[in-house]
Amino acid sequence: MRIALFSECYTPVPNGVVTSVVNLRETLRAWGHTVYVFAPGTPQLDDDEHIFRLPELPFPKHPYHFARPFPRIKTNFPELEIDVIHCQHPFVVGKFGAELADKYGIPMIYTAHSRYDIMMASFKSPFVRSMGPKAMQGLVRRFCSHADYVITPSKHTRDAMLEDGIRARYVVIPSGVRIPAPRPEARAILRAQLGIETDKPTLLYLGRLGPEKRVDILLESVAMLRHIGLPEPLRDFHIILAGDGVCREELEVQAQELGLQNRVTFPGMIPREEVGDWYAASDIFLLPSAVETQGMVLVEAMAMGLPCIAVSDGGASEMVLEGETGFSVPQTCHAFAKAIHRLLVDPELCQAFGEAGKRRAERYTPEAMAKRVLEVYEKALERPHAPHVSRVKQLTQEIRRRHAKRRRPGHLGGRERE
Repeated sequence: MRIALFSECYTPVPNGVVTSVVNLRETLRAWGHTVYVFAPGTPQLDDDEHIFRLPELPFPKHPYHFARPFPRIKTNFPELEIDVIHCQHPFVVGKFGAELADKYGIPMIYTAHSRYDIMMASFKSPFVRSMGPKAMQGLVRRFCSHADYVITPSKHTRDAMLEDGIRARYVVIPSGVRIPAPRPEARAILRAQLGIETDKPTLLYLGRLGPEKRVDILLESVAMLRHIGLPEPLRDFHIILAGDGVCREELEVQAQELGLQNRVTFPGMIPREEVGDWYAASDIFLLPSAVETQGMVLVEAMAMGLPCIAVSDGGASEMVLEGETGFSVPQTCHAFAKAIHRLLVDPELCQAFGEAGKRRAERYTPEAMAKRVLEVYEKALERPHAPHVSRVKQLTQEIRRRHAKRRRPGHLGGRERE
């Protein structure tokens, strides 16, 4: 099968969407399929001939690459003989992919990686908070109306989209995750670099530092734990907030105001090849975000044997099994503080959660994801597809112009010439 993936971001951008797309592409290619990628950004040294980089807007300090409006590709798209177009976003690049699908009568699949309406509700601008959610719901609703199938990483995401009035042929397929591989002695080496003692419990958050992620809750939770009686060396636990985003400076200020500067580390964006080291150096994983469509970092953390504490809302609630692989709690600092305290004082419970998490993570493999995605592609190919109405109209007008040209007086093919 020949597949075209259209995404607003791709390597070297480190985020969940890119990880999912890379894992899907690598698995499908290993199975003998041809997979093209269309994404904004400058060509990378490890790009192959099937990766097409679209012109991007100049945002030099932003980790993402935004495609210019009305993108064009430097190749003859029909010659690629694409069977299925799979869009990862409903924006510029996704719309471009959908237009090509309409134009050439190709099935189009959309994976809803994010809840953009909820993300808009977290913006600082009152205008964006008031107008953004409805605008995003409308945009996604219109985009999904052009898709043959809509893939969601969790049942929660599917149900939330249905509640928003987004009607589509839904298929729930969690994203596949490859287990991060830590380097030998990564735990000891990284802890030594950070100045964290071997027996000091370490909490980890790994992800974007955006407003909707609510990382501020973790800092409030840590501040509360200082006033709860913990024995040595538990009372000197450390927390790592790995990642970058618009809220990083605010969070650093918050840590200072709470007097946590000596127990909080902000290492910034972690290269993908080093992610395993940070899991290995930690003891408990935290995810306070309620906007996750799945929470792929939870799968990574479970695969590394870490007990997890996540919000009991959003896609993350389907990843963490309450009382089995971790705790699923309300999105409050009190709830997180209580759950963290319980794990800190009960190492046997931590170990039990970690072992159960390893077993649970085994089901979320790239191979399991790719197998089900291929089934969706095959179903989409069974449905009738015709070129877009505008394309048919264009061809009809072209035929009429040719006929009219032949009938003109003096034309070699005209009837008057006969």
